[in-house]
Amino acid sequence: MPSTSIPSASPTKSAPSKPDNRDRALALLRRMGARASFVRLIVVTALIFLTFSVLSPGVFLSGANFQYIFLAAPELAILALAISLAMLTGGIDLSVVAISNLSAIMAAHVMIGTGSVGLGVLSALATAGACGLVNAFFIAGVGVPPILATLGTSQLFAGLALVATGGTVLKGLPTSFTAIALATFAGIPVIFWIMLVLALAVGVLVAATTLGFRMRLVGANPRAADYTGIRRARVLAATYLISSGLAGVAGLVISARATGANSQYGASYVLLAIVVAVLAGVNPDGGYITVAGVVIAVLALQMLSTGLLAVQNSAHIVNIAQGLLLVLMVLLNTWGAPLGDRLRVLRADRAAR
Repeated sequence: MPSTSIPSASPTKSAPSKPDNRDRALALLRRMGARASFVRLIVVTALIFLTFSVLSPGVFLSGANFQYIFLAAPELAILALAISLAMLTGGIDLSVVAISNLSAIMAAHVMIGTGSVGLGVLSALATAGACGLVNAFFIAGVGVPPILATLGTSQLFAGLALVATGGTVLKGLPTSFTAIALATFAGIPVIFWIMLVLALAVGVLVAATTLGFRMRLVGANPRAADYTGIRRARVLAATYLISSGLAGVAGLVISARATGANSQYGASYVLLAIVVAVLAGVNPDGGYITVAGVVIAVLALQMLSTGLLAVQNSAHIVNIAQGLLLVLMVLLNTWGAPLGDRLRVLRADRAAR
């Protein structure tokens, strides 16, 4: 009789088995956002990649195309992260683009006047922080609904930006600042690395810090948050401050790429950033965010855009396709889970017969 080690009668005394590759993959998915919406996003992104790789391999798979994607993605991804953080708490921040423009304009004034990039960056972050305090005052202090508060402050910040520029584009930024947009590290634009670092920081914030836990709880169940003694006003104030800070960094990235600052840059980014958050599966009602999903959703939109332009040189087609993609993902996220549950019940019934 072959002798092997006898399993212990008590499961508490048995040595824990090593996780296999499947367990590791599931653990990684859980960290990135284990919801079915995240998996659907991965599938849709892969389909976009495969489709245009077949339709236009010479253009879509070229290094220049992916270099453009990595250059264009960071500003939208950072703005989407800013909006997603507000959505995590059950709110929204419609003022991120206005904050980014105003921050970039103030930085441009300082850099043009002093020639110091460091002072310009500090002035941008200070401007973004001041804007965040204004949002925090209305939302956390006065109790104005976030959508109304940030809609109003968006107009306020945009008006200030228009006055600060006189309706013109501020040029003459130091070359050491604008060169950041063209610099690369390991063949990838530096601004894309900056975006990844910020995404990692946001991921750590929401997943591994007390503030992140409170932000999720405030978004998922505000009443429960109150019962646990969490000061919602402080959490909301911190959220909109961080959101504004991210918008300020996005303004610097946009300004470096455009070699100037203007009150009208990125006018369409508010809606696109919301589209990205929805595609990523961020819960508009609060309580759930997937940082990896936000980054992947931005890359999916950029691949869709460059792929369509490679096949059909029309920006209107890109807008239509982005809208259809959003509708498709909303339908999948809305009906996908009930349909999956129904299929599982049918399979269980068949197995029981």
